[in-house]
Amino acid sequence: MTVNYVPRTEQPAVSSSLLKIWKTRYVARAQNIATDPTNFRKYPLEFVASNIGRKRTLAKLSDKLIRESSHGAAAKTRSLYLQHEYLQFNDTVDLSKFTLQTIPVLLRSYQEQPPVVIYPPGAAPEVSTAVQFGIADISTLANYLGSCFSQFKSQHAASKDWLVQCFLTSQIGLASASILSVLDPVEQAMLTPYFNLLEDYVAIPWWRLCDSANQYDKFSPEHKLVEHMLVRTSEISWAAYRRWTQQFVSYAGARGNLNNLKIRRSSLRDFDMFQVYLWLSVLQGDSGIISKELVVFCAYIFKGIGIPWPMTLAGIRTLVEEISGRLTPEEQSVANRFMNGMINAFQAVV
Repeated sequence: MTVNYVPRTEQPAVSSSLLKIWKTRYVARAQNIATDPTNFRKYPLEFVASNIGRKRTLAKLSDKLIRESSHGAAAKTRSLYLQHEYLQFNDTVDLSKFTLQTIPVLLRSYQEQPPVVIYPPGAAPEVSTAVQFGIADISTLANYLGSCFSQFKSQHAASKDWLVQCFLTSQIGLASASILSVLDPVEQAMLTPYFNLLEDYVAIPWWRLCDSANQYDKFSPEHKLVEHMLVRTSEISWAAYRRWTQQFVSYAGARGNLNNLKIRRSSLRDFDMFQVYLWLSVLQGDSGIISKELVVFCAYIFKGIGIPWPMTLAGIRTLVEEISGRLTPEEQSVANRFMNGMINAFQAVV
């Protein structure tokens, strides 16, 4: 694996508190690794995270593997979208360049900066399932990914920006799975947060949210609201997802019903995306972000792959109810017009 790039040295100031919340998305527990305790002795987390262990991991990920995985993922994604005439898009080779450029950057970051490994007091490192691990510093990495993404989008027609975004999230997921498949379970677990960050960066405006918060005093009503609710993003997404699936138990798409593991993961990420867009609109004081960006994306992609719009609208309403039920009266006074704006924007789609 070889990487040649010059990272940006100047980084915009962002809200440190929101950045910390974002960072927690990329810290996992050892108990989530799909392996048995004997593998922890064969591949101790402490060794895998060490300089020698990371070099051994990366030695398995050749340039050829990355290239073949990127092109193969692009072809598979194109094949998926060809099932939907509304979403035809042919530039698979050009689009695969994004993962060819960014995946080596992720691996370079993993090589140069040890991941966080947190052992609970008194735990035996080689067997404990309570150990946590993840990306130590996402700001530099996210800043460079942003530069790559902006440059990549500028090469494509504005009319296809949203389709490019959807294609990339699918391609990243497929390419990541192919690359990670050559690693043992503990190595996979250590690298997965990096690939998750890349997929999230393309799909969810986390960096823009942190950047927008920088204009507020940390004790302002807007900043306090967003910080309070952002911590609960996953909790709210799960609650909304469970209620949403109960409303559409008979639904089945090409990949299965709403409890299919891949559909569940995709749906939960969508609910996360909806929340981040909502809080971005609060911090920018502009509900138009929802209609100009989020609704355009959902109308184009969800309709394109056959998801009935009433299902999407029901999901938005359910999500807003879950959020509203967790707000204090003071927070309600700040958030209400933006939550109503979100529902109205989705309702306006024919």
